[in-house]
Amino acid sequence: MNVAQRLLHLASSRTIGTRHSTKKVTRSHLLTLINKAVKRHSRAMRDAQIQTILILDIDRFGHINFSLGYASGDHLLAEVARRLHTVPNCSLAVRSGDDEFALVIYALHQEQLSQSIQRVQQLFDQSFIIQEHECYINVSMGMSAVELMPATVEQALKQADQALQAAKQTGKNKLVTYHPVLSPQPASSVEMETELRKAILENQLILYYQPRLELSTGKIICLEALVRWNHPKLGMIPPNEFIPLAEESGLILPLGEWVLREACLQKVRWLEAGILDYQVAVNVSPCQFQDENFSDKAIHIIEQTGINPAYLEFEITESSIMQNMENTIAVLEKLCKKGISISIDDFGIGYSSLNYLKHFPIHCLKIDRSFVKNIHSNKDDLAITNAIIHLGHALNVQVVAEGVEELSQLEILRETTCTTIQGYLLSPPVSVYEIEQSFHQYDNRPVMIS
Repeated sequence: MNVAQRLLHLASSRTIGTRHSTKKVTRSHLLTLINKAVKRHSRAMRDAQIQTILILDIDRFGHINFSLGYASGDHLLAEVARRLHTVPNCSLAVRSGDDEFALVIYALHQEQLSQSIQRVQQLFDQSFIIQEHECYINVSMGMSAVELMPATVEQALKQADQALQAAKQTGKNKLVTYHPVLSPQPASSVEMETELRKAILENQLILYYQPRLELSTGKIICLEALVRWNHPKLGMIPPNEFIPLAEESGLILPLGEWVLREACLQKVRWLEAGILDYQVAVNVSPCQFQDENFSDKAIHIIEQTGINPAYLEFEITESSIMQNMENTIAVLEKLCKKGISISIDDFGIGYSSLNYLKHFPIHCLKIDRSFVKNIHSNKDDLAITNAIIHLGHALNVQVVAEGVEELSQLEILRETTCTTIQGYLLSPPVSVYEIEQSFHQYDNRPVMIS
């Protein structure tokens, strides 16, 4: 252990300000505490170049107060605070709002920072015992970097707040790192909307593809098309940072049409080249699906591009298809008659009625990644995953487990007779070039995962 590492180790054991308190601090007091933490590590460790502010918000905390009482809510806050105190390389952990905590995390290098952030996330994988009640909670988190200049702390805190709001707006239970595109100022928002309009028209958008593996054969059977924004100044912008803007502004409709058209054209190019004879899955946003002209627009694009509809799968979220049952059935039947496959995405977290499910002309259920994540350690997630798999078998549809990242998850899914997997264990989303280089060779041979 070198000198800088020893200093880092010693500093991690210090108590700063209200580190062990669950009393809510004011904004000005919070800024003072963060400034002290940042200054201390700036002076003590010249090699510790990375310092971040992490804002953490308990999802649906009001529901806990309402269901179990305010005393239980207070007990939960105290337990969350206790767990946060165990995070390595955390120089400050204070309650900054009713259901919100602020942390300052420092590191010698990016890997060390990632380990600390991962530790924070793991704290909420385990259940909480709240006055004899066992419960699991989700948290949304926003993170921003702190320059080693005290004057930037207030700005960094605002950026972490903005990232937290983005995490909550994109489905909660997420970690979002601040990016300039998240700026909420009206002028900036209008500016980014204009930039996104240009991106759709000027081919700044590109598609990445994530493969899907059939477990019984070990073969790739589908590629999911995922949009990315390659901004000329900001670089590659991930979808969770611009899709919410697209949905709010109505740009999700032309963006969705672009994705479908480009995915169809790419599939045609692959077929003409005699490679990658896989189905292509395209995500359909809730706004798209609720558009009364959605099916006509989709069919027009398919006919325009000349793709065989049998090569297409539409992924539609469970919550989307439950908005208007009669209309949903009519739209799905119209698409299926054209030969398009239908997949229900994020299955298990919505509000599907099994009575209606039997009437939907569907071909695939995609188990939400939140269940797959902990199937090796959480009996409830395993039970739900198992139930969805058996439901899929009973309905004679394919079942896909999303977010498979570990061999232990894969082994359990094999035991539960899951049909298909998708996730980083097989491959992250990759570019067209990488797909052609990496998976062309597997057209007729099994992919081995061990």
